[in-house]
Amino acid sequence: MPDEAPAPHGASSGAAFVSRWVASSLDLTPLTEADRRGVEASLATLHEGVGRRWHGNVVWARSPQELTRHLAAAPDLMRGPYRAAEGRDRPLARLARLGKGLSQGTMVTGYAFIAAMITFLPSYSVATLVASITGHHLRGAGLLAVVVLVTVLTGLFAAMILTRAAVNAARRVFAPIGEDLDQRLRPVLTRGRPGFFDVGEPVRRAVSGLWTDRLLEGAWTEGTPVRGFHRDGALHDRQAVGAANQAAQREAGVSALDPGHQAVLAGLVGVRKALVWVPYTWLTVVLEPPAQMHTEPAGDGVRLHRDDGPALVWADGQVEFYLHGVRIPAELAGREPTVRELHSQRNSEVRRVLIEREGWTHYVTRAGLRLVGAAPDPGNPGRELRLYRTPPRVFDSGRLLLMTNGSPDRTGTLRHYAELVPGTLDDPIEAAAWQYGVSAEVYRELARRT
Repeated sequence: MPDEAPAPHGASSGAAFVSRWVASSLDLTPLTEADRRGVEASLATLHEGVGRRWHGNVVWARSPQELTRHLAAAPDLMRGPYRAAEGRDRPLARLARLGKGLSQGTMVTGYAFIAAMITFLPSYSVATLVASITGHHLRGAGLLAVVVLVTVLTGLFAAMILTRAAVNAARRVFAPIGEDLDQRLRPVLTRGRPGFFDVGEPVRRAVSGLWTDRLLEGAWTEGTPVRGFHRDGALHDRQAVGAANQAAQREAGVSALDPGHQAVLAGLVGVRKALVWVPYTWLTVVLEPPAQMHTEPAGDGVRLHRDDGPALVWADGQVEFYLHGVRIPAELAGREPTVRELHSQRNSEVRRVLIEREGWTHYVTRAGLRLVGAAPDPGNPGRELRLYRTPPRVFDSGRLLLMTNGSPDRTGTLRHYAELVPGTLDDPIEAAAWQYGVSAEVYRELARRT
């Protein structure tokens, strides 16, 4: 069992490291040419450290949209470096590839022919089966037609299967390697030495709302999401905390990593100047940090938010709008959506933040929601509970309960908020009690809620 080591310098040392690490996660300093070369050198270090060949072929993207375009074009972007490596573009190498293609084609044709011949004799049984079903005994040309048809179809099917296998084998040369690389990096991405302060979890909580898989929106390979890595972990893996723990232990002088993994760790730390990197065998696509980012506190971390403009501005001019961590369509940013636009939003989170921006009371009035009932709120003296019928096919429930915060917000304002409740409820008191998981009688006896 590994020796347990107390946290050097106490918990304050861990907190200081987390602050510095998170600050670097939020760093938007524009990359210089020297920074880009440093990221590429770090990528080379970690590839070689985990036993993957480094190709030296890096393509930089200035926005997620540009990143997605590069990923879609990845096979074409890789062919040149792949053929240039080890002289694959030389005449003899081209001739060898042509010979290999002809050989594979001949093999596919041969196996398909064998499959067809194997089926030739049993196909007479198919003819007999057809005769028994139709009640018509096949003779001469009819029997021959069935035999030929079954034989040809079997050969074509075998050829299709074998060809697909050969094509998929060729495609693997240009396939993304994120899944494989993720497994090889696990020793460096894990928590590390027991007993040492855990900085990975605070880091994950602090930045998990920022670098999500939306950065690889639309990036797919044969129906599978393309695996990429962001500054603090792997995309499509919400539990990944990156190299933070191992880097903290290395800084404290208690790292248990072997020299090879120490080099990998150095590479992971060095590549953090980039925002996202997506590895292929013969290509790595790298996304630069945004030019602007606006956030707000959310629990132990931050989330993207801006009321009066885009929350993210990328180096190529692309913008993204966020309200309280929810991405909203650009066409609905900076103006009040119509009721029809709100009701047509399929994403319930988008609809919710847009309504909250204008205020639930204002929305209820504009949408003309029908009042089911109103009553004084026992848990919030002086305030009223109002229960409304929701529009059909808009919300996931048939009733909407409008309430007032028990305590003012930071500006001193008592805000209205709404919650969906079952459509079977017609009493506002019962609806409020349902929210708290108690009976209406218990809710009526509540002291003031907050």
